[in-house]
Amino acid sequence: MNTKNKIAGLKILLAAGFLLVLLNSVPIVNAQQNEIKWHPFEEAISLAQETGKPILVDVWAPWCGWCRKLKKEVYPKLSAELEKYILTRLNREDNKTTVRFQGKNLTPLRIAQKIKAETVPTITVLNSDANYLIHLSGFMKSESLQPVLSYIASGEYKKNPLRSTCKKGS
Repeated sequence: MNTKNKIAGLKILLAAGFLLVLLNSVPIVNAQQNEIKWHPFEEAISLAQETGKPILVDVWAPWCGWCRKLKKEVYPKLSAELEKYILTRLNREDNKTTVRFQGKNLTPLRIAQKIKAETVPTITVLNSDANYLIHLSGFMKSESLQPVLSYIASGEYKKNPLRSTCKKGS
């Protein structure tokens, strides 16, 4: 075997080795394991009433980078916790289409206002009867969001509501 062939063979071995190391360092995620099922708003309300699950409303806007980050990075990490919710999304910028909410045809913008989503991203949680429970404004990491979602999904809020620990004037 001449020197050129040895060098070519060595390059192929190095490339194959590099590829194996690279493939072994990339985590393989089961796509179905982290698949998030989003429902149209009206369907989410019906499903929540049927199942008794709370509704998580992700209020977003097409231009919002933090909204995309929440959907792509945070929600997949919380997929097990999110199974305890009926999930829906509202485009806060949509002031044209209408959906039925609380007996009225409203735009997603108007619904967002009614559920206290004044900015994006906002996560609003409604109970299974579509009544407001809580809203969380701004981007949240999964580590911060998980305890809140767990607390609400457990139903513990019915016995021990969250209370502010801030003193008046502080």
